Amino acid sequence: MATWEDLKAYVVVRYEIVRQGADELRFRLPTTEDRDQLVVVKRAREGAGRPGVEVTDAAAVVADPDQEWVQIESPVARLGEVDLGRALELAGPSVVGGLAAEEGVVVFRHSIPLGPAALDGFEFPFRQVVHLADELEHALTGRDDH
Repeated sequence: MATWEDLKAYVVVRYEIVRQGADELRFRLPTTEDRDQLVVVKRAREGAGRPGVEVTDAAAVVADPDQEWVQIESPVARLGEVDLGRALELAGPSVVGGLAAEEGVVVFRHSIPLGPAALDGFEFPFRQVVHLADELEHALTGRDDH
């Protein structure tokens, strides 16, 4: 069973970390041409909502409060700077992750459960989130802010 500590050990030897906290790792990875992209990997628990965000009764029924998850997310743009409809259409074809908003920023996010296959199932979505977020940022803003 892979743990958060196992995952941290896995990524620390493969990628340069720009900031590290108890439950969060931040990286800046090269993408295409002269572009790079910020990516955040953080530990999460199912049903551990954020303040002001209520978990519905239906979601709580199927939630496993003991299940640990890893969220891989990368910023795309500030909420007010992009056409959200276009952003959703551009992100739609991806088999990995989806768009979310956090602290006023549109992010591309994918979550994987920590478990027996967590380390094997980490690399592909990690790389996909980075590249898809960078492509979205470029298509929607024309900039490389994140």
